[in-house]
Amino acid sequence: MPSQPPSKSLKPAEKPVSATPSTKAKQLFWLLALTLICLVPFANKAFHVDDTLFLRAAEHIQKHPGDFYGFTMNWFGTPMPMIRVFDNPPLTCYYLAFVGSLAGWSEPVLHLAFLLPALAAVSGIFALARHYCARPLMAGLVAMLTPVFLISATSLMCDTILLAFWVWALVWFERGLQRNDSFAFLGCGLLVGFALLTKFTGLALIPLMAAYGLVRQRRPGSWLVALVIPILFAGGYEWITHKLYGEGLLFTAVTFASKDRTAVQGHLLEKGILGLGFAGGCFLPLLFYLPLLLSRRTLLSGLCLLVPCLLLLPFMEHLKPLLWRTQDHLDWMTFFQIALFTLGGIWLLLLAGSDFWHRRDPVSLLLTLWVLGIFVFAIALNWTVNGRSLLPIAPAVAILLARRMERQSVRSHFLQQLWPVFLPALPAAVISLSLTWADYNSANVARTAAAELCARHKTAGHTLWFEGHWGFQYYMEKSGASPMDLSVPKLASGDLLVLPSNNSNVYPAPLDLVHLIDVLAYVPNPLYSTMNSSAGAGFYAAVLGPLPFAVGHIDPDHFYVFQVN
Repeated sequence: MPSQPPSKSLKPAEKPVSATPSTKAKQLFWLLALTLICLVPFANKAFHVDDTLFLRAAEHIQKHPGDFYGFTMNWFGTPMPMIRVFDNPPLTCYYLAFVGSLAGWSEPVLHLAFLLPALAAVSGIFALARHYCARPLMAGLVAMLTPVFLISATSLMCDTILLAFWVWALVWFERGLQRNDSFAFLGCGLLVGFALLTKFTGLALIPLMAAYGLVRQRRPGSWLVALVIPILFAGGYEWITHKLYGEGLLFTAVTFASKDRTAVQGHLLEKGILGLGFAGGCFLPLLFYLPLLLSRRTLLSGLCLLVPCLLLLPFMEHLKPLLWRTQDHLDWMTFFQIALFTLGGIWLLLLAGSDFWHRRDPVSLLLTLWVLGIFVFAIALNWTVNGRSLLPIAPAVAILLARRMERQSVRSHFLQQLWPVFLPALPAAVISLSLTWADYNSANVARTAAAELCARHKTAGHTLWFEGHWGFQYYMEKSGASPMDLSVPKLASGDLLVLPSNNSNVYPAPLDLVHLIDVLAYVPNPLYSTMNSSAGAGFYAAVLGPLPFAVGHIDPDHFYVFQVN
């Protein structure tokens, strides 16, 4: 940072040097081609984690399009109304219902359909980066090669669709501000409304654009249309769901997060450090650029922030079971991973703060508020920290990195060359694709296990019950098994009960009523995982593991089969 701070007033946004239209088109083509190369191999991925919720809602919408959540589902161990199970707006479910109606419900069909929002998100990042930096290809590449993007893009959940709406809404908002174009503001407002109907996190775009618009324009104007339209969307959704289900589901989702977030991951400081680790892991490519970008002062600042975190780590309640697997010896491999991820999270926040400190323009304010707003939401407002909640900041992080490279290259002939800019993307690609492969294998274990369990143990005259949910529930029900209703158990003599070891909402079997007859074990990945409670990996929910992914010994996934006495 400079010895003399810049003026506190915001300067006009700096105009990035623009490439020719043909160069831009070639860059975008290769970026989208690389995105397809990275994602197409995962098209046969089994339905995973909350995919099942979206699929069940989509199947219901296909039959009852005007009543999207008017059914019950056993997700927490007992049948409940879907509005109590699923706190997500239904636009993604409608997209799934549309694709399923046209082309069927197979895994390749649906995953290939979700390539469209992934490509839209990447092209939107490129388009937005063209406004805010001179290296849009680098920004698009860094964002696409983050673990959080690739893993999210291989699911059927709403996050990649939200990202596409989010980034294109900002592209249209920027066009409207530059050209004073009311049509662009109208398009932006509609896109924000669609983002809201995809995931309630889309609401965060309203204050973000309000702050940016006020700083850019200094007065009210036609740009306010882009804020009013999504507010009308929110009000309309609240009114419609109140008419359908007796309560507005937007307010219900807010109260759900407020009620549940206090019960997980302890106090705010602990969740803050947990969030730094998740941010550092989800945006791991940033770490590969550290040697090129860090000044001595920035490095010292990062280390000063990191040391207190490292001293606290071994004593945090959610980390103790991992770090002290034996009472007398610290697990240094796990400690190193946590420290590395925490360093990455600190570097991410320093990157945003440094950009604003040096530039003090409206764009730097937008990017800083974007990163900080989503980070605070992920650690303080969401019911649990997870990778999916951090995905919306991927474009901002990538653009901030590109802007930092530009600022450094002014003083360094070395950084003006292309290969130092893109070379760090190679190890990032290897790690991110490896983690996406780990998630792919973890999902496929549930499909394979369900098929084998039902083939071995499903017999006429006896019910095959199971606990656990996620993709395992989808495939067990598809094969004719029934989810256990813990409130009213209906176990009869000779029935079978399956308990998975690496799943959610699994409760111990009543050992006085059942006996163990079979155990199936699968090793999705022996050395690393995105979702394994024994290793501490909890990409989809930190309540199951305080790391976005873990490297080390990974316990097998076990499926225990009990027979009722």
